[in-house]
Parts: sequence; structure tokens; C-alpha cells
Amino acid sequence: MDATIAWYWISSIFLAIILFKPAKKLIFVKRVRKAERKLKRDLTEEERDDLEKRTKPIAALIVLTFSLLFNSVLMGKYHK
Repeated sequence: MDATIAWYWISSIFLAIILFKPAKKLIFVKRVRKAERKLKRDLTEEERDDLEKRTKPIAALIVLTFSLLFNSVLMGKYHK
């Protein structure tokens, strides 16, 4: 495996790991506020836990896609 390809994958995964927690929190807060606005009441802890469980895969997909595309642009720009 070429060193550039290895660096691409390592840096993409590292970036995704770093961005996962803040992205999950942002998506979770937006979903809770939307649900509370729709139901016109505060959510219970059980409803919040359910929303948080469903937020994790969405955040992982978004963060992984972003990090792969971001590193692709950077590597394409500087490592032709």
C-alpha cells in the first residue's frame, strides 16, 4: 500500500473520531428541540434516550462522509 493512501485513510478516520462527539451533540439537540416543538411538551428521559440511540448512526455517517471528502480534496490539492 502506498504511503499516501495509508495517510489518507488514517487521517480520515482520525478526523471522523474527533468530529463525532460534537456532531452527535448538535444533531441530538436539534432533534430534541424539533420533537418538543412538535409535541408541545418536554420529552421524557426514555424518549431522549431513544432519540440519542437513533442519532449515533446518522452522526457517524455524516462525519465519516465529511472526513473522507475533506481529505480527498486536501490530498488532491497537495499530493497530485
